[in-house]
Amino acid sequence: MKSKGRHHTVQARRKPSRKTSRIVYLCIAAVYFLVVVGATAYSLTAYQEQLPQVELIKPDRGRLPPECLTDGPDGKIMNTVERQDGPWGQRYVIKQLTVYAYQELPDGNLFVYEAVSNENPVVRSTTADFLWDGMEVSISLE
Repeated sequence: MKSKGRHHTVQARRKPSRKTSRIVYLCIAAVYFLVVVGATAYSLTAYQEQLPQVELIKPDRGRLPPECLTDGPDGKIMNTVERQDGPWGQRYVIKQLTVYAYQELPDGNLFVYEAVSNENPVVRSTTADFLWDGMEVSISLE
């Protein structure tokens, strides 16, 4: 400190030290880490619980129960579920196929031509009011 007489003192400006800047960077890194951990915990718990659940079946050579088809703007729709890699593991996404041709069988089931070549499981029932293409769902294990 420089002295300008008896009652006046002027402090010399100090440069921020390396130690101070390291502490600032460490605090920023800690906050970033906490945000990532919080987002992961939310994704694995609360977000998954909010997703609509679907019950799946595998078509037997194109044979499906009638509840697997829903009405759509261009005819019947068959909802399938595709497994994809998500940011925090596997996720399940609805893929909709428009059914142009199906045949009613004597046992009450339907023969759906699109289900013969489809490799994904088909939605039998859901807790959602309606499903759309690209909607993320969770699988019901009941």
